[in-house]
Amino acid sequence: MLTGRTIALLVTMALAAGGAAWGVHALMSAAGDVGTDYGLDTNGNGTFDWLVVEAQVSLPQAGTWDISADLSSSNPPPSGSCGYGALPPVPILAGGTLSPTPDAYPIAYVYERYFFTDGTQTIRMAFPGTDIARGGVDGPYRVHARVSIGGLPYMTNRPIADWGGPVVEWNYTTKTYAASQFEQPMRPATFTGDHSDSAVDLDGDGLADFLELRADVHVNLAGHYALNGYLSKGAGTDVVRLIAYGYRDLDLATTDTSVVLRFRGDQIRQAGVDGPWDFSLTLYYAPLAYAGGNMTPGPIGTILPPLPTYYPETLCGTTSAYRSADFDDTIELVRYTGRFEEMTPDRNGDGTYDALVIRAEVEVFATASFDLSGLLSGPAGSPVIGKSYGPAWLPEGFQWAEFTFAGPDIRTAGIDGPYLASLSMTPGARGIDPTTTYTTMAYRAADFDASSTVSAQP
Repeated sequence: MLTGRTIALLVTMALAAGGAAWGVHALMSAAGDVGTDYGLDTNGNGTFDWLVVEAQVSLPQAGTWDISADLSSSNPPPSGSCGYGALPPVPILAGGTLSPTPDAYPIAYVYERYFFTDGTQTIRMAFPGTDIARGGVDGPYRVHARVSIGGLPYMTNRPIADWGGPVVEWNYTTKTYAASQFEQPMRPATFTGDHSDSAVDLDGDGLADFLELRADVHVNLAGHYALNGYLSKGAGTDVVRLIAYGYRDLDLATTDTSVVLRFRGDQIRQAGVDGPWDFSLTLYYAPLAYAGGNMTPGPIGTILPPLPTYYPETLCGTTSAYRSADFDDTIELVRYTGRFEEMTPDRNGDGTYDALVIRAEVEVFATASFDLSGLLSGPAGSPVIGKSYGPAWLPEGFQWAEFTFAGPDIRTAGIDGPYLASLSMTPGARGIDPTTTYTTMAYRAADFDASSTVSAQP
């Protein structure tokens, strides 16, 4: 199953590439590829909100037809953008009979569904003006449309004969337009183009734990952002090797600043490909997300107002030269800071503690998942009286890791504190498992609840 974060990464990869067009082989040709196009200004501000393209096609049968189309240019995007060929193939799009449109730099897309009778029909497609303005490429533009019955042909790896219905392909070239004639998108933050990279050795063993990439940004809208990226080798060739990837959440104020993303050294070493590497960074405004990239639910019974569409910002470039063998195959993802807190919740208000919660502050060097576990014991030589275990997703930066020991376990053991807690954090992927010990305050075992419903998970 694809997680939300996985889907976001796939979408980001497609957007970072300028949204590479994935063409299909038509079963039949359109009737002469006849059409018209014009700009449409719906708000009267003097710029086009839409580029409307009308296609004349001959359909062999009546039915509900899926129309998918891409707008592209033979001119490359402005310097600093992530152009076609900069990305490895996206698996859900690049299988079977599908192949990118050659010599085309995609700008905008359309998907619509209508019922048509058979015969010659006019199919109207409206490409968002903000997509064209963001692309920054002047026209004329190419339009490649696919009209099909039986589902979306570009979302399946099945042979054409198995699509379940006819497919009509339509190609067209628009009139000349300037990208500046179209509505400018709202850009919460933009990359300035300046960037730097460096190898980071946290434990001083001579091998780098991370490759740190820093990029300058201008922030127009303060708030919560998500940043992800990847390193690859072979952009613009038939074979592209994915070297490493990274993700993090961050809050940005309205100012000129820089964002930092770390790529794991063990991934770089395992890839076994020396640099320089091609990189792609994607920054997008995420006002409804909290740390970890998950959506914050609204209060029950309320309706959240619609949000404007914000485009992700991408920056592509090349790192300095590095040897993959100079990176560590076992890295330090997290480190204890030495700060601890204790809590004894009494959720049912009966005067006894449901659990003993120990919070350890940690510095997370790269966003990752961890398996937290802890053992609680009494004075030296006493047996283990409680256990804590459970997963945690910790974003980069200073965070609190929670270890929860159930109150009934402590009460049943009958041993008074102070207690000694042995805490462990095992990375979900490979990495060093940092452990530490902490001595709690004094407690009486009888002060803990005998039948708490609190689980021993953080």
